[in-house]
Amino acid sequence: MTDTNVHIEADPRQQIASGDFSEETTVRRAGTRRLIRSVGTNTFYQIGSQVAPAVAAIAVIPRLLRYLGPEAFGIVTLFSTALIYFTMLDLGLGRAATRFIAQSLEAGRTEDVRRYFWSSILLLTGAGILVSVGFLLATPALVSNYLHISPAYRRVTTESFYLIFATIPLVTLTAGLRGFLEAAGRFPFLSVVTAFSGVGMYFLPLLAVMVEGGLVWVAMAYVTVRASITIAFAIGCLGVENRPPLRPILDMKSVKKMVSFGGWLSVSNVIGAAMVYGDRFLLGSCVGMAAVASYSMPLDVIGRMQIIITSFCAVLFPLMSRLDGLRSARFDTVYRGAIASVLALITPLTVSMILLTPLLMKLWLRSRNTPDAVFAAEVFFAGSIVQAMASVSFTALHARGRSDLTAWLHMAEFPIYCGAFYWAATHFGVKGAALVWLGRTTLDFVCMVVLLKWHERGDRPLITPELAAAVVSLGTLLMVARGVPNAALFGSIICGLTWLWTWRMLLDTKMRTQLASVISSSNDTLCWVLGVDRNG
Repeated sequence: MTDTNVHIEADPRQQIASGDFSEETTVRRAGTRRLIRSVGTNTFYQIGSQVAPAVAAIAVIPRLLRYLGPEAFGIVTLFSTALIYFTMLDLGLGRAATRFIAQSLEAGRTEDVRRYFWSSILLLTGAGILVSVGFLLATPALVSNYLHISPAYRRVTTESFYLIFATIPLVTLTAGLRGFLEAAGRFPFLSVVTAFSGVGMYFLPLLAVMVEGGLVWVAMAYVTVRASITIAFAIGCLGVENRPPLRPILDMKSVKKMVSFGGWLSVSNVIGAAMVYGDRFLLGSCVGMAAVASYSMPLDVIGRMQIIITSFCAVLFPLMSRLDGLRSARFDTVYRGAIASVLALITPLTVSMILLTPLLMKLWLRSRNTPDAVFAAEVFFAGSIVQAMASVSFTALHARGRSDLTAWLHMAEFPIYCGAFYWAATHFGVKGAALVWLGRTTLDFVCMVVLLKWHERGDRPLITPELAAAVVSLGTLLMVARGVPNAALFGSIICGLTWLWTWRMLLDTKMRTQLASVISSSNDTLCWVLGVDRNG
């Protein structure tokens, strides 16, 4: 059995009998193996929790606009935007709590679990209260001087913002509760609550408007949903078997570690968001708004595709944090398996989208479709492979505790990207901007791989997942260049080779033999291709 194959360790009872581990340690590691096996299921739950609110938004937003009118609806969008913005006020402490609590749970350090949990809860709640007071004091000036709101809506808007801003401590508190639940692996519960609350964020305001309630009632609906999320997460924490005792403690050593990790993470997130969204403003200023439309519309579609990857990485992070806490060699095995799994999933999706892009863009944009928009969409789809791989490597680095490295990388990358983007956009328009985006995404991936190399333990396989991802990305980029005859056949070959490599990467010889026994039958050639021993 090779190190690169994902496999199940020895039976816990055999380990205890041989004296390898204590019973307590073996039980904890058995829990980690269960987390590994449940990654796919938990990812499915996470995807569902994001898809459900999107479907609700499609159904509800046109009705809200019809009931409220343009100005009132615009004010309501400010409410929802503010609530989304407030989720960023945790300054990375929620993810920091996930990492340190997951490692403490894995090591069985119950007192450390208590310190990290309550320190994060108290710190996040305190920060939320301070920010809430500041926004509440600034509300009258914000509505009167900075928001162009007609006099008829100013009073109710002010009252509504008072309600919205009062929920900030709940938002930051929820980040801490969520961090603990993720560390404990309670993703099904998290996903159900997130899905229902996401749907409620649309349907409750609609219900409030339909019973002839005004903006204040809409704000009350948002407050109700936010309070319900916090209560549900608190109940979920009480149901965790190894939850900390209900005796708050503020441990400054724990606070310092979480603030250090979360602070660097916040820097990385802020600069990353600036690169993701700032390029559109830069393109608009140097080329024009028509170019922004051609650039941003396909890029938004790529962003929706990344829901699958972000959901997978959210599940992966606490698991890899546990393995890093153990200094387990299985960390590298899980990482390589994650890269291979994502590559096998996203490659056929990307190839299909590149082949269909000209037709889909024509149907979607109709008369507004342009050759630049088609080219940009194809480049973005080709780059989505390395973007997904970079997300997995990014997660692995954070699980190693090196959020500082990703922050320094993004700080160094930001001015270079802005300069290259401006030059390419002014000289080559949307096509140049899209290619620079692809270059930045590729550079992200390469740098993440190099940084992870510093933290590796054990030997690497001859063909690494990162190298395979690079080869696949190059193949899809050749399809974009349209220099490949019969692109559909070429794409099918890329997908077939990717799946075959993933099959041999993820499974050991015994598991391949068992799974291939039905389809291989007596075909010796197929047995050789699949890497199985028909006689085994």
